[in-house]
Amino acid sequence: MSTGVERHANFPAPSAAAMASEAKDPQAGPGCCNPVKKPGHASLDHVLSALGETKEERESRIRSLFSFFDSNNVGYLDSSVIEKGLSAMQIPAGYKFAKELLEVCDANQDGRVDYQEFRKYMDDKELELYRIFQAIDVEHNGCILPEELWDALVKAGIFSLL
Repeated sequence: MSTGVERHANFPAPSAAAMASEAKDPQAGPGCCNPVKKPGHASLDHVLSALGETKEERESRIRSLFSFFDSNNVGYLDSSVIEKGLSAMQIPAGYKFAKELLEVCDANQDGRVDYQEFRKYMDDKELELYRIFQAIDVEHNGCILPEELWDALVKAGIFSLL
């Protein structure tokens, strides 16, 4: 179910090449691309490559997401607008992200998150998610196979072997 944030956040659409590749090999998934072939160091350039985004496109996506939350166009986010934005995305207001966003992002501890603080948070989260993906993608082909996901969940103690 789409909440509309996808449009506001300018999430990249799959490229024609990725769609053609998926048509040939449905197991490959959309836009399979893992520029880091071994676990370890990953950078925002790797994230950009995996997303198929330019730096400008990523900047636009993050700006749009910030603007989605900053619906009053005041140039900063506080707990109430963060909760309002999360609610618009159908994420419960009490969810940990509203509190985390302020605690982690608010570098100068003024109770507000400005764009630079928000962008730093997004950089850190996207790198963290890419590293998690990279760790699960054992074959380093840009796709998480069901058995790779199962193994990761078992290793994390989320599922146990019966």
